[in-house]
Amino acid sequence: MAQPVLNLSHAAPPAPSLPEEALPCLGALLQASGLGLAFLDRELRFRFVSTPLLTLSGIPGALYEGRTPAEVWPTLGQALAPLLARALAGESVTGARVSGVLGSSGVGVRHLRVSVFPAATGGMRSGVSLTLEDETARAEQELAVRESEERLQGLVAVSCDGFFIHDGGTILEASRSLASLFGTTSQEMVGQPMERWVAPESRDAVQRATARQVEAPYEVTGLRGDGKRLFLEVLGRQVEYAGRTVRMTAVWDIGARKAAEEAAARADAFREQLLGVVGHDLRSPLYAITLSVGALQRAGGLNETQARQVAHVATATRRMERMIHELLDYTRARLAGGIPVRPTPLALDKVLERAVELFQVSHPTRLIASSVEGDVRGTWDESRLGQLLDNLVGNALQHSPEDTAVEVKLSGTADGITLGVRNDGPPVPLEERATLFEPFKRGKRASGDGLGLGLYIARQIVVAHGGRISVESGVGLGTRFIVWLPRHAPGS
Repeated sequence: MAQPVLNLSHAAPPAPSLPEEALPCLGALLQASGLGLAFLDRELRFRFVSTPLLTLSGIPGALYEGRTPAEVWPTLGQALAPLLARALAGESVTGARVSGVLGSSGVGVRHLRVSVFPAATGGMRSGVSLTLEDETARAEQELAVRESEERLQGLVAVSCDGFFIHDGGTILEASRSLASLFGTTSQEMVGQPMERWVAPESRDAVQRATARQVEAPYEVTGLRGDGKRLFLEVLGRQVEYAGRTVRMTAVWDIGARKAAEEAAARADAFREQLLGVVGHDLRSPLYAITLSVGALQRAGGLNETQARQVAHVATATRRMERMIHELLDYTRARLAGGIPVRPTPLALDKVLERAVELFQVSHPTRLIASSVEGDVRGTWDESRLGQLLDNLVGNALQHSPEDTAVEVKLSGTADGITLGVRNDGPPVPLEERATLFEPFKRGKRASGDGLGLGLYIARQIVVAHGGRISVESGVGLGTRFIVWLPRHAPGS
């Protein structure tokens, strides 16, 4: 086992004032684990090294005798030199922290707490006493904690626009990003009441949320130093801070989102008002045109050119009438939360038969193949399901070649009925399927006929009946719209 350079027996006799019974205590202190002790003479050469210091450094005692710390501990010599010089000049230095490789123990860099004291014998300065305490484990733990805190703060910084910690409403810590958002500095926010940064209209809400320790996001209005208001979303949590429980609050700037929501709401309101006015005000003049065209066609006496022109006007009038009905349905769906339906007992095969007949008259060159299976009786709104068939069959005719058929299949089961409308047109592109039933959405292959509301209204009719609608489309498969309806609509 390594022995100290000088044992207690080598040291000078203790002072007469030191009781003999204290010698064991002094010996135990000199050999205490974890605390290295050494004595250096006036030339700062080792004259005594305790066993714990030998163990700590891993250097044999013989290599210490007569050598300086810089020679024994090269990486520590530069850091220790000024401390030893101060002690040699008569100054005591306690608790200094130095780092470096201590000997050949293979541990690597150690973090040490060093104390040095001037030593005197017979009134004459004889050297320096040196103590070293290994704090490597504690220093590494403190470093790990700091790094963890920095990572946490970095995570908070990227997950929100800023954060602050407060105790009873007094700010203890504020992130730089939050201070920048409020046009100030972190130092200025610390110690201030958080209400200073909250607009008057939101202060009661913030006080209630804080008192109740609400842990759900809520919106508040912030107040910058220059008086500008900020739309914010905040989320608070209880955390431990400096040994006590406080509250950490994350803050998000939602000003851009609020502005976008308000702009969208204004645009929707304007569009709905405009569509409602246009839909109602156009019906009267359009009705007059319809009556006049019908009178001309019934009266006869028109030559071929005039009859063709009147027929074109009649066709355009019907298109306009359909568009107006779609606009009115869209406005009702938006303002009333859906299209209203009036369910009555109904045999759906009769509705399908009438719809197919009308389309065959208007499209004499097209084949519309219809089939019915099972019981298709139930309780639905007859006019709305007729409109549903018009939209889906009309859409199939519009998006398929003239020489192909449109298939309409109606089948009944115990819980409801299924309607399928299929055409052999090109498949619907994948990027368009997600918005196929949205209002005013028209695919790349759409013609100029229509407003892009047909499928939207079809879906609203299906939803109003408690059903669902979907689409299947692919190369070689064509496009098929599938509607399922409960046998009895809600409110029947």
